[in-house]
Amino acid sequence: MKGAQEKGARWLTRVPRWVAIAAIAAGCASLGGVRPRYGPVPGSILLQLDSLPEAVIRVLATEVQTAGLRLRFVSPEEGYLETEWYNLGTRQSEQPGARDLDRVVKLRFFADPVAGKTRLLAECVNRYVYDPSLPERELERMVPDASPGRGLLDEVLRQARRRLTP
Repeated sequence: MKGAQEKGARWLTRVPRWVAIAAIAAGCASLGGVRPRYGPVPGSILLQLDSLPEAVIRVLATEVQTAGLRLRFVSPEEGYLETEWYNLGTRQSEQPGARDLDRVVKLRFFADPVAGKTRLLAECVNRYVYDPSLPERELERMVPDASPGRGLLDEVLRQARRRLTP
């Protein structure tokens, strides 16, 4: 019986250590959020605005919805906005298929505070190939300057700047 009591006593002394290790590990873990760890694609538009990042994202959310796009993620606190995929031909939110890759786009905005201003990186991406075996982000690229998707992004940014400028 004495051996069983010693084993029980040893187990009790290990519990606090295990709890402490678990608590430290949980504290170090990311709590999540919606903003991805990756940044914008090459060729993204860079703007500097005199408003706070939270205000910029809120205004962009309104302008994106006014343009007819559905929001996928919006987090003013994290400075991030992402739309659902949007078909420029049908003007509907939908997943891109293998036949309409050039017409289906997604907008993303990354807003960060810099020296009392906001650095905004804006992108309008499409998929250049359909391959369900690869992560979505690896198949995306910035749309060309003369594309309808770029025109949509430029219009959303123009309207947002108009609203944010006193």
